[in-house]
Amino acid sequence: MKKQETTRKKKRFDMKRSFRRISAVIATMAFTTGLAACGSSQSTAPSANKATSSVTAPQGWKKFTSKDLGYSVYFPGVPEKDTYKDPTGAYARYSTVNDKDHINYAVSVTKFTRKQVEDSKGFNDAQKHKVLTNVARLLQIDKYSFTTVDGHMAISYTGHDSEDSSVIMRREVVYSSAGLYGLESFGTSSSEYKQFVDTFRLSKDTQE
Repeated sequence: MKKQETTRKKKRFDMKRSFRRISAVIATMAFTTGLAACGSSQSTAPSANKATSSVTAPQGWKKFTSKDLGYSVYFPGVPEKDTYKDPTGAYARYSTVNDKDHINYAVSVTKFTRKQVEDSKGFNDAQKHKVLTNVARLLQIDKYSFTTVDGHMAISYTGHDSEDSSVIMRREVVYSSAGLYGLESFGTSSSEYKQFVDTFRLSKDTQE
């Protein structure tokens, strides 16, 4: 009996240690374009729903799949890839541009290491909530809300383009056991952005 209790305590300790480790890593990861929004309110996180299977994309949009990054999404054109690095981390972004050659839709990804993936697979909703709260803190985002994207917990916020403050930036940061996925739009309406987000799907091997 004493041995079983010791084993349970060890498992709880290992999970707490894993959570602290990955939360600390998240707090120093750079996976955005450097854009942030200001505000002062937030809401509580909903429970993650099951991922949906059907996709309704705007007419003329084409499905894009990244096997390496573990997702698919519909874009209004052929996306181009950028890769960014800085002392705190790295991320990859696929994006399309409008007729003025400005980015209109993008997906940016920060992948976890193999160890972090193993750690994160056991996280409950409260721990995922904490990770995303740390992400918001890193981005200096005060006004954001919790939501779900393809059944995965996410935070949602708006801001302004750093080069043109008149351009509205909309963003969801999606948590998965494989990493963090940022869905972004610039200068689009909320309904257009929602259509984009609704086409996003994580591949099976990136889900918890």
